Amino acid sequence: MASPSRNGPNLGDNILLLPSSQATTPSATTTSSFQDEASLAPSPLNPVHTHNHLVPHNNNNSTSSPSLQPSATQQQAVNSFSPLRSTSSISSRSSTSSSSIGRSGGRNGPFSSAGAGTLTAGTTQPITAANSSLSATAHAGEGVHRGSGRPAKDSPYSANREHGAKASQFFHNYILAPFQSLQVYLSSSTRDREASASTYHPAVRKLPPWLLPHYRGRKPIIRSTVLRPLCRLLLLTVILAVLIVSTLFYSFREGQPELADYRSLTEFNWTPINPRSYLSPMNASFGENYDVLLDGHSHSRYSDGRMSSETLLKWHIANGFNAVIVSDHNSINGGLAALEVAENEEYAGKITVIPAMELTTCRLHMNLIGINETIDIAIKKWPTDDELRQTIARTHELGGLAIINHIPWSNTTEYGYELPRMQNHPSREQLVEMGIDGFEIANGGTLDTISLKFIQDHNLILITGTDVHYPDSNAYSWTILNTNGNRTIDNIMAQLKARRTSFLFDPTGTQPLAYPPENPLYYKTAPPTLLGQYFQMFWIDQTGMYSFSPTGGSCHQEYITIRWKLIGYFVAWVLVGFLLFEAARLLIVGCCWGPFLRRRRYLQKKKRMEEEGLVAGSSGLDGGGGERRRSSVDAGRHELEDQSQRV
Repeated sequence: MASPSRNGPNLGDNILLLPSSQATTPSATTTSSFQDEASLAPSPLNPVHTHNHLVPHNNNNSTSSPSLQPSATQQQAVNSFSPLRSTSSISSRSSTSSSSIGRSGGRNGPFSSAGAGTLTAGTTQPITAANSSLSATAHAGEGVHRGSGRPAKDSPYSANREHGAKASQFFHNYILAPFQSLQVYLSSSTRDREASASTYHPAVRKLPPWLLPHYRGRKPIIRSTVLRPLCRLLLLTVILAVLIVSTLFYSFREGQPELADYRSLTEFNWTPINPRSYLSPMNASFGENYDVLLDGHSHSRYSDGRMSSETLLKWHIANGFNAVIVSDHNSINGGLAALEVAENEEYAGKITVIPAMELTTCRLHMNLIGINETIDIAIKKWPTDDELRQTIARTHELGGLAIINHIPWSNTTEYGYELPRMQNHPSREQLVEMGIDGFEIANGGTLDTISLKFIQDHNLILITGTDVHYPDSNAYSWTILNTNGNRTIDNIMAQLKARRTSFLFDPTGTQPLAYPPENPLYYKTAPPTLLGQYFQMFWIDQTGMYSFSPTGGSCHQEYITIRWKLIGYFVAWVLVGFLLFEAARLLIVGCCWGPFLRRRRYLQKKKRMEEEGLVAGSSGLDGGGGERRRSSVDAGRHELEDQSQRV
């Protein structure tokens, strides 16, 4: 075989055609993508800027020397390849690892499994035929494993390798590369972006200069994406802490207005109810000859009621009563005030008021009826039996009666405790021994049948009470007695002491009700009050029954339970709201408002530059002056875009 001449290989030499698509070295592709068009032009010394690389190969393994000047034949061969050039060129410094061909043929012979086409000596084969031969050989190489004749598709690893390569390529092209390009884009100035525009991902390269801000370094990115949101979260935490503390203090204040304006409800505009028209006495022997319908238990504003003394009298008249015992907690003042109102001419003959007080302790509630002073012997949380006896005796001295109220309510288990509302409540037998006069056998809608039977067995006074506190309450029971038309305090008290009483009971209660209007003052303070009441749910302050004693406090042991789960959910919802706020802020400020401001600043600056002649008129420039003009335009444009990015 003739050795190649100094001027290059003859057509008789073997030429290995390597398609550019077979080059697998990343460095070659990366380097070639940034070469200018001048370096890609064919030349006698660079005949490989085509899709195929010309590699001399000697079948005889003889030593060949590189040609210094291309021969006419070589130039013709180079020119024959030139129409096959494409925009995605490959560097002339192709890696030999893509298809390594040794002089001895290598481990797998002179043609590796990477695939190659040959032009034998003395033949003139067209390039299309060479490419066809090359393609056939490449496909043959792809279908056979290296070093074996077994088809590649029979290997269980080839499919996994192909799938992994596709997944890696997808991740690199559509996730990693755009992210890295965007990161570089954000950290670059406008001038740097133009200089390295070809290195960006196509999606990033198309962005207008005012669309995204740029950060000069990593610290601004961390400050914008991490530190500032953390500062906003810290600010939100401080605001919530101040809000919780302030609203809690505000909700615990005294005298806060209620939603219902009970003071405005002073009239009950319906025909007074006549209970005798549809109810009969509980004991048939009492008969229908009665003229007093008495309420033995009621409250006004002098304790925890919501009605004034006059409104309380109107409520009783509207619900069919013509006599009432006003018994506020631990005070006779409410009864005396109601008695004074009843003496007015407006209420003459309509209703009789008997003053009383309800002794309210942690052991029992007892009405002291028909007295004219406050008996304070047993007004304390835990009065002794002797103090209760002295109180009953003092009541009798004043001509009054001692009646035990609502035993079923007193013995009901207090919520949160395994104890009754009234702890150490004396038994009925003990109360009789202390000198009690009778029992309240109906309180509200509750009928105490045990006390009723006990009264009948021990010949005690029977009395009922509404225990009314609010004007929108029903009436359920009426104590009836007969005074023969002389409905005075003394005659009523005489009938009570004589045990000549019965009662009417309606378990459904009276139907007409009057509802108070909403209090306009409540809305002024409702937001902080309701917020404070919500935050009070973070713990349970279990106090039990209120004592009504002068020292205040409760009848049960107080304990506080922290609701950690509720607090945790509250914090979680706050974080969810904060994340939604940050997402909305990113959408509105980052994606809408920020680009709008940057674009407006960009257009304003551009307009000023056009007016100053920095942008317009560049088409008429020529020579060195044109170059200086273009430099001025470029500088102005860079300044314009840099300023737009800072918005």
